[in-house]
Amino acid sequence: MKKILLICLVAGVFSFNSAAQNTLPKSDDLARISLTPVVPEQMDGMPENALSVLDNKLQQIATSNGLGGISFNTRFIITCKVVLITKDIIPGPPPMHAYNMDVTLYIADYFSKNVFATTTISAKGVGTNENKAYINGINNININSPQFKSFVEKGKQKIIEYYNSKCDFIIKEALTMASTDQYRQAIYNLMSIPDVCKECYDKAMNEVPDVYKRFINYVCNKNLAAAKAVWTANPNSDGANAVAGYLADIYPDASCYGDAQKLIGVIGKKILADENRNWNFMLKVWDDNVSLESQRINAMREIGVAWGNNQPQTIYDVNWIIH
Repeated sequence: MKKILLICLVAGVFSFNSAAQNTLPKSDDLARISLTPVVPEQMDGMPENALSVLDNKLQQIATSNGLGGISFNTRFIITCKVVLITKDIIPGPPPMHAYNMDVTLYIADYFSKNVFATTTISAKGVGTNENKAYINGINNININSPQFKSFVEKGKQKIIEYYNSKCDFIIKEALTMASTDQYRQAIYNLMSIPDVCKECYDKAMNEVPDVYKRFINYVCNKNLAAAKAVWTANPNSDGANAVAGYLADIYPDASCYGDAQKLIGVIGKKILADENRNWNFMLKVWDDNVSLESQRINAMREIGVAWGNNQPQTIYDVNWIIH
């Protein structure tokens, strides 16, 4: 294993070739269908604790049917509506609240406002207070019910149909983003196409390496220019430390990587001559003991995931579904 002193984080990157474009494997969570659970903030006076339990139940239903986990694509949601059918007080001691409720679940495209699947199940809950009665009823819902399996499968098929019908538009939109230097979002959009949509997924994956290459060249040229400007203005250790922040994001196979190495050499000699100490900054490097193919895939995936994670949290209003 290489042992190289690094001030910056070492990240895997890659060389591009036409064969590699056709050997990209599945992209884990980024390219799988998953549903974001959404519970309305208020619903028939349901207590907050019960709403939290309901949110967890939605996640369990999605997970038990293969569409749970981290959702990088916030477009597709699973939400619900709870209607209280009867509300009785059973004499005690202690008196008990007995509720009969209908729980209707929806899988929908939040952005287009299309409902893909719906199903309703009855639930009964009993507790010493309103909150406990609701929670008991929600907990009594069997997440392994065949009814839910059919419901989620229908929603999944509708999501696949969406990608298959919109594939060319999604790819064109991503490439348009790349043409305006929105490379991170372009990579995210291409890599978040579910791999179960094989034809569309393969088309998107064939575009990713070129977008990525353009991205790393863009970052390299932009950061190298900024680093040179900083160093020209401050040719000392303070300037060198500021330069390091720009050079840390330059990738080994970027077009100006060699120029970045030359700048590092100039800075190192200057610091040694003026301050009699070494400047041990290194650019990103490859690890010879790790597959370059794996590193290239990880690099692309990490860019997509990072962009998705840095987006503002979506605030969902599902009144258009439940009312």
